[in-house]
Amino acid sequence: MTLMPLIFAAIMSVTCHGWISTTNLVPLKSHIPPTSNTHNLQLKGSLLEEPDNQFGRMTYWDESYRESLVQNDDHDGSKNDTETFSWYCGWNDELEPFFNEVVPLEQNPTVLIPGIGNDACIRDMFDSGYHRLSAFDYAPEGVECAKRMFGPQRLQLMDDLLVADARDLPYDDASFDAVLDKGTLDSIFLSGGKDKVLARKHLGMAVSELARVVKVGGVVFSVTAACVDAVQQSFDEYNELKGCCWKQIRDGSLYITEDGYTSNNVDATMLVWE
Repeated sequence: MTLMPLIFAAIMSVTCHGWISTTNLVPLKSHIPPTSNTHNLQLKGSLLEEPDNQFGRMTYWDESYRESLVQNDDHDGSKNDTETFSWYCGWNDELEPFFNEVVPLEQNPTVLIPGIGNDACIRDMFDSGYHRLSAFDYAPEGVECAKRMFGPQRLQLMDDLLVADARDLPYDDASFDAVLDKGTLDSIFLSGGKDKVLARKHLGMAVSELARVVKVGGVVFSVTAACVDAVQQSFDEYNELKGCCWKQIRDGSLYITEDGYTSNNVDATMLVWE
């Protein structure tokens, strides 16, 4: 078994794990002022509680990604590739028909990808035509994995690739047509460890940030498995607090696309809000 499946198995077998992020990296083609981003992330990040488990610490994930890079370098001597792993599902004939139905490629949408790491699904998504991607990961080594996985030609076409915190995003209001979350919201909730009040707080912060950076009429597409109820509850609580905003268009129940793809072929729950 390779490194990333082992990590995935560990995450799914314990009750405390997480997703914490820190500073920013110079973007590839960013419209965001790097200096002000760094200041804001450092200021707000210092006020965030630390998780009580290793899965919520950047150092743990940095080391995991670093080992993946080292293993690959030792295997074939390449510095331009990395071991990949698709969280929950792949793109072609799995996630693609469901995402494309609510975020049509023909509209050339701007899409935010939280927690990209070395998820090959996102590379395949890019290759299918979704080029206007902005992606981030809390772990610098996760961003390095993404850079190697995409390669220089794809990176030149992406909007940006950052180290960032999902609870304090360095993007302007109403920046994106859509968000594709694959397990990152799960990990944010689990970063609270045994403290479920803290877990709900972290997740609520992330959902609030998504509401801020997604355009009116935009979509949040969440692929979730470990924390389906918590993710659903967080969006419901946001609506109760604000008295508006998120309209749910996919609730995780069995769904069939117009082309005949059934949602039970994806080994996770798909929740979608507009």
